[in-house]
Amino acid sequence: MEDMHIHLKSGVTEISIMKKYIEKCRELGINKVLFLDHGNRISPKHTPVLNNSKVIDKFFENINIIKKENPDIEINAGIESDFSYDEEFKEKEIKIIKNYPFDYVIGSVHGMDKADYIDYLQANLDMLETYPLDILGHLKLRKEYEKYKEIIEKIVQIATEKNVKFDINTSDRSRWNIQQLEYILNLFKKYGTKYTIGSDAHCIDEIGYHIKEEYIKIDKIINKSKRDIEYTVVSRGTEKYGSQGYIGITKPVCDKRLLVLSKHFDKYIDTYKDSFKIPAKYTIENIAISRFELMGALALKPILNLIYDNILIIGLGNIGFTALLYLLENKYKNISIITNGVTDFHTSAINELNKEYNARIRFTNEYDSNYNTYIEATGNSKVIENIIETAGNLSNIVLLGVPREEKYLINPLDINRKNLRIIGGHELNGHSIEERDNLFKELLEINNKKNLKNFVNIYNEVEGIREKILNHKENFIEVIKYDL
Repeated sequence: MEDMHIHLKSGVTEISIMKKYIEKCRELGINKVLFLDHGNRISPKHTPVLNNSKVIDKFFENINIIKKENPDIEINAGIESDFSYDEEFKEKEIKIIKNYPFDYVIGSVHGMDKADYIDYLQANLDMLETYPLDILGHLKLRKEYEKYKEIIEKIVQIATEKNVKFDINTSDRSRWNIQQLEYILNLFKKYGTKYTIGSDAHCIDEIGYHIKEEYIKIDKIINKSKRDIEYTVVSRGTEKYGSQGYIGITKPVCDKRLLVLSKHFDKYIDTYKDSFKIPAKYTIENIAISRFELMGALALKPILNLIYDNILIIGLGNIGFTALLYLLENKYKNISIITNGVTDFHTSAINELNKEYNARIRFTNEYDSNYNTYIEATGNSKVIENIIETAGNLSNIVLLGVPREEKYLINPLDINRKNLRIIGGHELNGHSIEERDNLFKELLEINNKKNLKNFVNIYNEVEGIREKILNHKENFIEVIKYDL
């Protein structure tokens, strides 16, 4: 296993750091590495490292020592060069590349994240034509990459003709999703293109990041193996903010599925904490509903004995709706709801729930101080402010929504003066694995028995919405790391 993109930073001159990096590689089973750092930087905000003879000479001196001490690991010395159209910058960088015996030169286009995508791709093409490279670094495949397949293919073709490899980069900054990886590997196969795999580590803890998973993905694509994820449903409520949140469901193994709740970026996932083992019999509908319902259930369960049957829910999206279902299951009947744009679907669903549970659910437009418990399910800071100002003494306030505008508008004096009890609603944090898993199975069983998915708006608000979500190409992200 290789990691061919490891930044040393101060380790280029401090051999003790390089030794620690080698120890980490050995621990991870990495037997081929490329130690490097940046040469000159085009951005004044970034610090150049390998850009003067004193530092570069020390770097090679340390590399030679490390090589002799670790013959079981292939250790390569490299540099990552920035591309620029500035002739003076380019001349200085190419001079460094040609004057030192680097094993590999990675050429990367930096500082164009906000540029037009076609300009970014053209810069990669121009770098191939003008820099003496061995590897083209972390080619970005943005969301709109499919519109630019012609120039991307041209980049692959010219790189191959020049014997330049591609950096399959596993960092969160540059990793290709499963569709992008499949697309680019097919191009590599077409032209006979070679590639390296690298973590782009900028500290010791990032060495090997996602490398093993990437090998598995590549093997599955090349060998056309069956994928391990049956479905992946984007978690509504986070994906519209660009958080990359999703739910991943594995194939059944020993009559169990693994449900993976991804946080905003894979880097922060704890496999054990952020997943459930659930019986294989439960359907995609059960799982999707119960994941949202879990937020309300975990927040409400510890205070059920403190809630009187006089409740206001603000927001009737998936989270508010499933909090409502959990309250109904626990014999609460007197519930008011504030929501924008009450539709025929909302009215019909509430009428059905009133019959099903013999409840008194009603819509209202007014906040007032008569409620015992307020459930905030919108993530709107103004709503939170209204609740805090309106709530009477000794009220419960359950925050299930996340204020995205980061204006929380909660006055600690109001909490103190009114003796308010505020409870958060995150479905993962602050709960033991056993507590959370047991409650989740309980919710799955409730949903399974009562077919509650028929009430929830993700499946009813728009005809065919469930099929659209399940069949949307970009929603199918293979979470290979949970199948290791």
